[in-house]
Amino acid sequence: MKKPTLDQIAKECGVTKGLVSRALGGKNNVSDATRERIIRKATELGYDTSKLKVHKVSSNRVLLIGSSRILFKEDFWQPIITSISSTLSRNNLIVEYFTFEEEQIDDVLLKKLKESSCSAFIIIHVAPKQIVDALVAKHKPVVVVDPKTFHADATQFKFSNYDSVYAATQRLIEQGHTHIAFYGSDSHSLSFRERHEGYMACMENHKKQVFPCSIIFDNENKYYANEEMLTEALNKMPITAIVCANDIIAMNAIKTINKLNKKVPDDISVIGFDNIRTGEFMSPQLSTFNIPRQEIGEEVAKYVANSIKFHQIALSQIVVRCDFIERESNKEVTK
Repeated sequence: MKKPTLDQIAKECGVTKGLVSRALGGKNNVSDATRERIIRKATELGYDTSKLKVHKVSSNRVLLIGSSRILFKEDFWQPIITSISSTLSRNNLIVEYFTFEEEQIDDVLLKKLKESSCSAFIIIHVAPKQIVDALVAKHKPVVVVDPKTFHADATQFKFSNYDSVYAATQRLIEQGHTHIAFYGSDSHSLSFRERHEGYMACMENHKKQVFPCSIIFDNENKYYANEEMLTEALNKMPITAIVCANDIIAMNAIKTINKLNKKVPDDISVIGFDNIRTGEFMSPQLSTFNIPRQEIGEEVAKYVANSIKFHQIALSQIVVRCDFIERESNKEVTK
């Protein structure tokens, strides 16, 4: 009997040729059920399965930790989480998940984490000190992605918050804006504070020609806006541009600007940060900074895999570049 080709096996199983190749080659990124189905069909078609590579099951597991609130933000976090999980699987690492409530961190929860036998830990954004301390004490790799607060003992994967907002402010100055405001909440997260610092640094470097205005609100209730503060600032100062701490804040700023019978960008330019889907489809389309979510997930997973495999020295911070996407919400000042 003529040996069946991978194409034939793939067609019979209703899968791709690449998936068949990975299954018969003993690769890790194929589910056990799919692998078994492909091998069974290959055998039926006359494929010699006696010399198949044995699928190696990893003894190394990685615990992916996130609060339930964060996991609900599908637009922002799910691409990163999915990318982390798939890349870890391709590196022959088993992924486990641990979800917690931000207001319910108790001894029982910490005991579960302390007793975990995983080889590394990845925390998404919200990383309470009690949790980080419990994991760091295990002397295994601990990574926090976009840390909400600073953690000296964990490796932090961060976005280019400072550099990006510096560049956004610089761009507005180049467009002729002199009264540029920053709108955000320093207490909300480390990312927001760094974005504010980038704005302040750029304004300071151009202090002879610009007039700074920081509109900083308390975001404890997660409203991502303070319409009263913004309205007061816009009525007091001839602000022609606003750099916002993220896209949601930028969208709320545009709503406030519209209520004051002003137009974006004709009267006031607005720039956000995050590149969430809504910003691309609003009118005007929002200028923003793209967070490369899939690439970040891949780099986090590769870093963890290498840390486990090579016992490499832990890095303090890894900063991922976020590129500017200039759309319709900012423009040159009309003379």
